[in-house]
Amino acid sequence: MQLSKILAITLLGVFFIFLGKLILDDKTPSSNITGKPFPQFQQLTLDGNSISHEYFIGKKAIVNVWASWCITCLVEHPFLSERASEISIIGINYKDDKSDAVNWLNKNGNFFSTNIHDPIGNLAIDLGVTGAPESFLVIDGKIVSHVIGELNQKKWEENFAPYL
Repeated sequence: MQLSKILAITLLGVFFIFLGKLILDDKTPSSNITGKPFPQFQQLTLDGNSISHEYFIGKKAIVNVWASWCITCLVEHPFLSERASEISIIGINYKDDKSDAVNWLNKNGNFFSTNIHDPIGNLAIDLGVTGAPESFLVIDGKIVSHVIGELNQKKWEENFAPYL
């Protein structure tokens, strides 16, 4: 009986420590990426070209993290497609098979200026991505705003429109 109480208290303590780290830790990349330069990287695009962080210097763009397996990415796709006439949209294809991603774009439309293939998620980790979709507004190589989850009209107006 005593051992089960100790075990329960220990597990509860561990749970609250992890919860506190998730909520209060401002050292995680996702909590402090805004205002910083786009992370340095060198990767291939879905069409096989090389791309690096220097691509964003002197540009204004939305960087959208998406995947063919992501249902919410499909939901936000029409909204992003409408914005593509206003601003360049660069995709980061996240933890996805290249052929699945290309087939998804062929089926649903490809408005992206380019798509960075991030099959392991290294670039996404450097950005602090917690999952797909996530979107970043990048101006002259600097991240000025970040949206977790579906980018829609309300989030666009609150997070990105003030900078455009």
